[in-house]
Amino acid sequence: MFDHSHYVPILKGRSGELDALAKTELRLTKDFTPLLEIPPIPPLYVEGKDDPIPAKSIDQHITDVAKAFADTLKALPALFVDALYIETADSLQSGASPVDAIFAAFRKANLKFIPTVGLDRVEDYTDSVKAAIEQDRRGCCLRLWESDLESIAELSDQIQSLLSALALTPATVDLLLDFGPNVPMKAALPFMIDALPSVTQWRTLTLASSAFPADMTQVGRNKIDEIERGDWIAWLSLRNKQKSIKRMPTFGDYAINHPVISEVDFRMMKMSPNIRYTGGINFVIAKGQAQPRKKEADTPEKEEKRAKLSPSVQYPKLAAMIMEHSSWKGAPFSWGDKFIEKCARKECAGSSSDWRAVGTCHHVALVVQQLSTLP
Repeated sequence: MFDHSHYVPILKGRSGELDALAKTELRLTKDFTPLLEIPPIPPLYVEGKDDPIPAKSIDQHITDVAKAFADTLKALPALFVDALYIETADSLQSGASPVDAIFAAFRKANLKFIPTVGLDRVEDYTDSVKAAIEQDRRGCCLRLWESDLESIAELSDQIQSLLSALALTPATVDLLLDFGPNVPMKAALPFMIDALPSVTQWRTLTLASSAFPADMTQVGRNKIDEIERGDWIAWLSLRNKQKSIKRMPTFGDYAINHPVISEVDFRMMKMSPNIRYTGGINFVIAKGQAQPRKKEADTPEKEEKRAKLSPSVQYPKLAAMIMEHSSWKGAPFSWGDKFIEKCARKECAGSSSDWRAVGTCHHVALVVQQLSTLP
């Protein structure tokens, strides 16, 4: 059981996020327990078709995800795993459930995973979680959405029904209140916490939401903008009232992500290089400018402009902007900070996946530090 000085980052299972966890200092791993979502099968956009097709089979997807998780997460003492994006996927060629298959693969890789369930999951998914509970004896994580909290009277009966089906009690369940992109109102939070069924009995209790924007359109080009970390501020407000509530929850967020996955058709949208860096109460975002496509550079002048807007040219400039900001923690702070300094010296540029790893690694280290230094 962990207390409210612990941290629960909710991550989408992308390669950059997995790399960030692998590169996080080992001494910090005891202070956070990530919730990893099994990503959906990526889409493949084909010329001549408006709608994407699956980029791979469910069998290949399970194999790829299991290998990526096993290669990067072995050092973690525990992690929550939520397979909500594949709960209705077709069975594997062997006839196995994809959820059973991913759990089996993690078990074979010796990952200390705790399965995550919700009140809205299909029956087969709940059966897979129950089987994992019986085999691994680690209990489960119960993830409640904001909509689940609309009727507390009904919520109590729904939870009891689910726990009975899983043969669990609150003492073996980690309860996660996930508000997604809707940061809860500070004034209402104490009442929500106190109204939770069996609030003092859960193995752990976590409050999570995300103030990170859905896209970078609100951030100006070729500059740094700041966006308030409303999720962190709301949790701090609740912490200031902890003596008057029945139980203080652990802090959770979505790191440097928006909670809702948005698939981008890169045939239609050009992305601007950006660096996401977390400050004390703000997200600090340095954003560049989208590079024109090669086929658009049909004159020497346009080709020259395209070369100047290459990500390998822009990222060192953006890294230098981050280092000049008051939130800069210094290269020794984390692997991500070291990468920023190297990039500013033009020793590397990095891909978009690398920069997701950089921002996530710094964010996890910062939140762990913030929680450990609170009075």
